[in-house]
Amino acid sequence: MPLPEAFGALRERRFRLLFGSRTVSVFGGSMADIALAFAVLHIGSRADLGYVIGAREVPMVVLVLLGGVWADRLPRALVLVGSDTVRCFAQAVTAALLLSGHASVVAVAVVQIVYGGANAFGRPAYQGLVPQIVSAGRLQQANALLGLSNSAIGIAGAAVGGVLVAAINPGWALMVDAATFGVSAMFLLGIRIPPAARAAGASVLADFREGWREFVSRRWVVAMVASFGIFQLATFPALLVLGPYVAKKHLGGSVAWGAILAVETAGAFVGGALALRIRFRRPLVACLVLALPMAVLLLMLGLAAPVWAISCVAFANGVCLSLGGAVWFSTLQEQIPEHLISRISSFDWFGSVIFNPLGYVLIGPLSQLVGVAGALYLSAAVNAGVTLVVLTMPSVRGLRAASAASRG
Repeated sequence: MPLPEAFGALRERRFRLLFGSRTVSVFGGSMADIALAFAVLHIGSRADLGYVIGAREVPMVVLVLLGGVWADRLPRALVLVGSDTVRCFAQAVTAALLLSGHASVVAVAVVQIVYGGANAFGRPAYQGLVPQIVSAGRLQQANALLGLSNSAIGIAGAAVGGVLVAAINPGWALMVDAATFGVSAMFLLGIRIPPAARAAGASVLADFREGWREFVSRRWVVAMVASFGIFQLATFPALLVLGPYVAKKHLGGSVAWGAILAVETAGAFVGGALALRIRFRRPLVACLVLALPMAVLLLMLGLAAPVWAISCVAFANGVCLSLGGAVWFSTLQEQIPEHLISRISSFDWFGSVIFNPLGYVLIGPLSQLVGVAGALYLSAAVNAGVTLVVLTMPSVRGLRAASAASRG
């Protein structure tokens, strides 16, 4: 049966392989996020959870720019296979530590450093691979379909993860995550792309310098990436560290937190469906406005509102972030030449996560100083403030959506 045009990207074999790869790894990852959080809270404190997640983010900050250079020099599918293989190993070791009863905060943090290093090479390669394997006119559609897959599978993964953590050792959820990275790598091995003609630099450093020049020459990219960095500093340490803590103390534990994440993921599914059809004339303005519901979600967690109320806001937040993410990645892929996309994406990721380790280290002490609710309120205020400031910048407001033909 012919696919509807909204799903037309799935007619392309190489995209189907990437789609399958992402689908299986997201299922494992959505379980692993919950399992890791509650495993660390069991063997340590909320501050320890911040240290573990921060340890995972440090190599991302340190290595992502190098990952972007190599993803523009090597076959991107091959880089992703290597990244998946290392992450499979890291999650299997973490699971073994938990299942054997020998886990400690330090040991888990060390293994997560390895995981984060592999992530640093995988993310820029992934962003560069999508426009290589999808027809130009289906680029936002492809990003939306990937988002839909992430959301649909994430609903199941978050729900299953919450139940597994409550019923048995969270190490089993991490073991499933390890297996899904192996399956993901097998899908990626089937992607074949003719070698692109490259005007390669004389060295890795020369390629890095070229990427930096191209990055800073685009003010709208710099402004958006700076906003993402502050957004993540204010958001994810508060959400991923204090959110499970609030759930444990006031909302009923891992099952309640898994339900909230599952509902948010359901919203992301709806957002991905909207992204199949909706186009914005000013995509960067749309991205920023769509980030504002996150501040409301942090506020609701600070109030320890009922699970149903937090879930409603989480659903709306999922819709907006999913739609905004598809718009941002498509805009970046449309506006940046193919031979530069992984390097520019690596600067995007670098700027987005550079403050994350600091945030994860500080969120525990901050919550002790001003209270858990106070830290969540402060995060919400910073989140909304930076979004409104960047909206005033002419380079951001003035960028209009490019046609597929004008890409590069």
